[in-house]
Amino acid sequence: MSHFVTGLIGGAAPLERFAGEQSLHSPASLAQDLAILPLRERDLESILGAFTTGHVDGFNYLSEQLIEVLRLASIDSQLVFFETEYFGGVGSQGAVLFRDGAEVYGPKSAESGPINEALSLLGVHISPGASDEFETIGLHTHRSSEAWLNSATAK
Repeated sequence: MSHFVTGLIGGAAPLERFAGEQSLHSPASLAQDLAILPLRERDLESILGAFTTGHVDGFNYLSEQLIEVLRLASIDSQLVFFETEYFGGVGSQGAVLFRDGAEVYGPKSAESGPINEALSLLGVHISPGASDEFETIGLHTHRSSEAWLNSATAK
C-alpha cells in the first residue's frame, strides 16, 4: 500500500484563514480539535508560483520560500507542515512545526518519527487504543492528499 500526503495540520480557524488568503479548498476536521489542509502540487504552486528555490533535504515540496510563507501563517497560531511518501512500507516522512512566526521543530525527515514528534509538540496526546499521535488524530484514514481533499469537500 502507499501513503502520499502533503499538508498542514493545525487549528481549524487558522487553517481556514490561510486557505482563504491563498484561495485554497477548506480543511478537513481531525480529532483533538485539529484540522488538515491537504496540499496537492498545484496548491503549492498556487501559493508559491511556479518558481521555488532551495528545497530542503528529505522533502519533495518544502522550500525556503514555503518556510517563509508558513512562518507568516503561524503568527498567533501554530501549524505543522508534513509530507509522507511510502510505497509498500518503504519510504520517508518529514515535518516542521511553526509557532508564532518561528520554526520550533524541524525541518526533519526520516523513515519514521518526525510527524509524531511534531504532533506531540503541537499538543496531541495519544488516545487509548491508538498506536501513536498520527493514528490518534486520524491521519491514517486517507492515503493521499487527493483523498483528504475529497473528504473535506464531501462534508
